[in-house]
Amino acid sequence: MDKPLILLVDDDSSIRWVLSKALSNAGFKVVAADNGQEALKLVAKEPPKVLITDVQMPGISGLELMETVKNRYPQLPVVIITANTDTQMAVESHQIGAFDYLPKPFDLNQAVSICQKALALDKPQPLSPWQQQLNKTLQAEYHQGNTQILQSLQTEFEQFMVQQALELCQGHKQKAAKLLGWGRNTLTRKLQSWQLEQTTPDEDNH
Repeated sequence: MDKPLILLVDDDSSIRWVLSKALSNAGFKVVAADNGQEALKLVAKEPPKVLITDVQMPGISGLELMETVKNRYPQLPVVIITANTDTQMAVESHQIGAFDYLPKPFDLNQAVSICQKALALDKPQPLSPWQQQLNKTLQAEYHQGNTQILQSLQTEFEQFMVQQALELCQGHKQKAAKLLGWGRNTLTRKLQSWQLEQTTPDEDNH
């Protein structure tokens, strides 16, 4: 069985050596680069399962490297190495798509754990009973030529959830919209488009 490939990018040779050793001992295959340009060449040659990169590097920064790589491989988990005091950088890295971050000085066990969690995302999760039933319906309908089945089921499921939210909130659109994570205007537009405008009294203005 092939070992999961991890690409480690850091201009500090001691960090590359220590992290590579720890990750290799944990069962990963590690390739390392000391700059972003070299890292891009390695990614093109063989996309890794996880990318670990320092933020501050000569030339291409870690955040620029992440942005470039994720444009080609959106699902690739990226772990950012950042200074312990640079909490703002950690927050920003999450906002632009980093899977996690390693603060310096980092804990090797934490580094291994983060990589294991990132790899778990790559494994198919077992379907729940209702998902299994839905999958059977999708497969059957699609192979019978119904190429609109996904759109149909999506609309039906959304209608069902809206009806449930309205029932739970006793017809209060504002509260129902909040349960669904929508604004009230969004809920109203949905109902109008489905011609399911509720006839129950709207008590929001009471």
